[in-house]
Amino acid sequence: MFFAPFKQLHRNFAFRLGLWYALLFAVSTAALLALVYALAAREFARKDEEIILSRLKEYAVIYQTSGVAALKSRAEVDNNPSDGKSFYVRLNTPQKVVNIVVPDEWNGFKLGQAVVPPRQLEINRIPKNNEQDYTLISMNFQDGTSLSVGRSTNNRDVLWLPLRHTALPASIMVALLGVIFGTIFAHRAMLPVRQIVATARRIIQTGDLDARVPTRSARDEFDELVRLFNTVLDKNQSLIKAMRDSMDNVAHDLRTPLTRLRGSAEAALQNPDPTVAREALADSVEESERVLSMLTTLMDIAEAEAGTMPLKLESVDLCRLIREVAETYQYVAEEKKVGLSLELPESCLASVDANRMRQAFGNLLDNSIKYTPESGKVRVSVNHRDQEAIIKFRDNGMGIPDDEQNKIWDRLFRGDKSRSQRGLGLGLSVVKAVVQAHQGKVSVSSEMGVGSEFTIVLPATEQERGFQADST
Repeated sequence: MFFAPFKQLHRNFAFRLGLWYALLFAVSTAALLALVYALAAREFARKDEEIILSRLKEYAVIYQTSGVAALKSRAEVDNNPSDGKSFYVRLNTPQKVVNIVVPDEWNGFKLGQAVVPPRQLEINRIPKNNEQDYTLISMNFQDGTSLSVGRSTNNRDVLWLPLRHTALPASIMVALLGVIFGTIFAHRAMLPVRQIVATARRIIQTGDLDARVPTRSARDEFDELVRLFNTVLDKNQSLIKAMRDSMDNVAHDLRTPLTRLRGSAEAALQNPDPTVAREALADSVEESERVLSMLTTLMDIAEAEAGTMPLKLESVDLCRLIREVAETYQYVAEEKKVGLSLELPESCLASVDANRMRQAFGNLLDNSIKYTPESGKVRVSVNHRDQEAIIKFRDNGMGIPDDEQNKIWDRLFRGDKSRSQRGLGLGLSVVKAVVQAHQGKVSVSSEMGVGSEFTIVLPATEQERGFQADST
């Protein structure tokens, strides 16, 4: 602001704001003074006319009762021609004009006889140097005589001179102070904006994603802007961190299949046996499918998080869908000696994409069976509450540590105890993406050594109010 070079002041928003406020104040003040001046001048003119009219009536009574001599005697006693406030008095008869009192200021004016209807008053304002300096009021009598009384009325000078010597300099001073203090206050008010600019510039120049804008205790619009800006920075930092972690995990998980691909290819090249080459090609196809599956799943998750996942929504019986998924994994559960039980109502309709939801249910069921030890149990249940379908997958497996329960939804995240299991670390990420794409919610509660429970909440249709559950 004031510390910046003068040539850059026009680029300073606080200075421009203060200047505009000062200009607005100056225009408003000038308009107010002009209004006050006009009203005061009008009031002064009215007062002068009342005074002149009062004196005219007084002289008219004297003239009508005592004649011209008495009028002249009284007028000469009341008025001193050298006094600026002296009245001008004249009598117009059909034969001649009699100037009874002529103040010095009135010398040089040629005032003809007023021609007005009888018994009426005429007010004449006589300009001097383009200003209303004199007021003359005439009264006509029935005999054709008229009596005129006037006076100097320099109202503009009386008003303008003090205004010019006091009000105008004061207004100019107030306008300057308005520019100065307005700029100071605007500069202080714009502090959060400058801090936002400085923080953004620091992030751009240094790449320091931890930089944040200092917050204040005030709760105005600028402080709300600072809080939102910091929230955006936090969100961006978390997204960038998640992206970096995902890239690290992708690089780590792709290293193994790519290494196997290279090893199989090298083995086929070194051994001319067609059988070995065929086995190497088969291994290469398998590892390629693994890589493609990982990339396809990552793309599906990205589409769901961006809100662009294509969904073919239709009314689907979730209970029937879960039964189909359970039949698919029944052999896996029996092979691992894990009991699988279903607690489902007759039907539970919801508007979902059947294939996507089957994928989500399959991932959760596969996850529950995979981390449940032998002779363990996995239970799937469906309930209805407040127009919502609640699907729960309960197991008594190893459980999930507290510090990992929020991380299991991240892409390619695999806890320490799950590293030994074969998988991509994308199953739960797919579940969360699919459920959120259906405007639903998914959560987990777990206790180490006791088991885990995954809960999906989906909007249900109106047809499923009050259904009763059965056990399978």
